[in-house]
Amino acid sequence: MKAKLLFSLALCFSFLFANATNAPMIDHDPVGTYEFTVTDIPDQADVKGEMIVAKTDGVVTVKFTSSAGDASLSDVKLDGHKLTGKLEMQGIILKLTGSFSGDKFEGQWNTEFGALPITATKK
Repeated sequence: MKAKLLFSLALCFSFLFANATNAPMIDHDPVGTYEFTVTDIPDQADVKGEMIVAKTDGVVTVKFTSSAGDASLSDVKLDGHKLTGKLEMQGIILKLTGSFSGDKFEGQWNTEFGALPITATKK
């Protein structure tokens, strides 16, 4: 009888431990300034600049500054570590998808002409 009770307790504790280790990840806080590079632009040099991520009252905003100009993302969504949004530059819609990992961001700009990789490192 004692063995059955001990086994049942051990089983309960193992389920509790398993649920604790599989708890959902806390949302990533990406706030800060990142140095970014966009590569693989046809007939053009890489674009480098700053990506500024801010959060006010729970709303995330993302602004890019570079030699190509300044632009802010619209329809910004931060879901855990994943960031999405879009912007229009010179009549072209660019859709950003990517994710944060520590102080790094990696993703791509999806355009009607193909995908352009973007990487960024927090300053």
